Amino acid sequence: MEGAQLILMAVAMGVLYWLARGMIGGYFALFFFASPIFVGVVAGAIYGDVVQGLIIGGGIAAVFAGIIAPGGNLPTDSALAATTVIPIALATGLSVEQAIAFAVPMGLVGSLVTTLRRFVNIIFVHRADAAVAKGDTAELSRCALIYPPIIELPILFLPVFIVVMFGQDAMLAFMNVVPDWVMQGLSVAGGVMPAIGFALIMNMIGQPKMLPYTIIGFIMVQCLSLNNITAGLVAGCVAVLVVMAKRDAQKEA
Repeated sequence: MEGAQLILMAVAMGVLYWLARGMIGGYFALFFFASPIFVGVVAGAIYGDVVQGLIIGGGIAAVFAGIIAPGGNLPTDSALAATTVIPIALATGLSVEQAIAFAVPMGLVGSLVTTLRRFVNIIFVHRADAAVAKGDTAELSRCALIYPPIIELPILFLPVFIVVMFGQDAMLAFMNVVPDWVMQGLSVAGGVMPAIGFALIMNMIGQPKMLPYTIIGFIMVQCLSLNNITAGLVAGCVAVLVVMAKRDAQKEA
């Protein structure tokens, strides 16, 4: 990406992250704009390859699918990972697995950015308390709706904008320096991480007995080189057989 396209990409990704994590658009923005799949579609449309953007976004979404925020504390941030890694991956030709491997540490950085945003917003919480004590509803509204988005703009927008603007050259330099076995290792690690994401979901819903199916699916895709459609059809057939076997067992009982 060069010139106007790069600037458009950086602005779009920064705005998406600001809308999502700044709660500008409420919970709709938090769960929709922050989705790596949606980010992948937007980034792919700007770059000119929606399919590849969607594929990378879907891979990142699978990694973060089982992440929860206990007590409202975000352990990792899929939105920052998506808005920074997907544009760079499209521009530099990173594989899906390599992009996923880079997305994980960026997600950890995102949790720190979210914590910083909350620290800064404490200022407006105290001002809102003072406004309530005075009965100043206008100031209360400003502290809740106007001041936070303005102060969050440099905190949320600028990091994403800077990374997307200058990260492409840094990534290309990194790829030219590191040996091939390092990039191959990142590909292998990135290929394993989506399986870990689904495993976290199964463990979270109290179904650890489903973990073998995740391992089987990983082996089918990574080792047997089956595409996702074929693996999905096989998984559907296995699900039907398991359900039918349970019904037969219940009838016999």
